[in-house]
Amino acid sequence: MKTKAELITKISLLKRKIDQCLDERDQEAFNRLTFELRVCQRYLETRMNTTETSIKERLEQNRDKFFYL
Repeated sequence: MKTKAELITKISLLKRKIDQCLDERDQEAFNRLTFELRVCQRYLETRMNTTETSIKERLEQNRDKFFYL
C-alpha cells in the first residue's frame, strides 16, 4: 500500500466484500474483513495526519524564505 489512492481503493473494496458477507451471513469472513478495514482506515488516517503535519512543519521552517511583495 504505497499511496493514499491505493488505500482508499482497498477500503472501498473491503466495504463491498463486507456487504457481501452480510448478505451471505458469513460471520468468519465478516470479522476478518472488518478487522482489515479498521487497520486500513487507521493507516490512511495516520498517513493523512503525517503528511499534513510535515507540510505544516516545512512551511514553518521555510517561512523566512518567502518574499512578500
